[in-house]
Amino acid sequence: MVAAAVGPAAIAFLGLNVAIMPALFGVSGVVLGRYIAQSVRREGEERVTSRTSMALTALFGLGMVAISADMDLTPFRALGVGAAAGFIGLGLLEFIAAQFSDRLRGAIDGFFNPRK
Repeated sequence: MVAAAVGPAAIAFLGLNVAIMPALFGVSGVVLGRYIAQSVRREGEERVTSRTSMALTALFGLGMVAISADMDLTPFRALGVGAAAGFIGLGLLEFIAAQFSDRLRGAIDGFFNPRK
């Protein structure tokens, strides 16, 4: 016996053909990963405000929709990738921002204070 499908398997979103189940599982993984990441934090680390947390969750959720559309993930792989992105996402963004600001400071310093 074969169950009848309810609704479309994919939708068009911003020009991408997005599979619904992997996108839903990926976004739910991001939400769960962000929730877990907020409860696990190191001593002396400042707490992220709720507005920042919602913005990061929305950003990573949209990223998961794009990833699941591009990589053709299965729902459970999308859940794993989403949970990983939600859990380590803030630390990764802080690392990239620190690296970028260091490089930018070095470039500006080299431009205005050239070595002779």
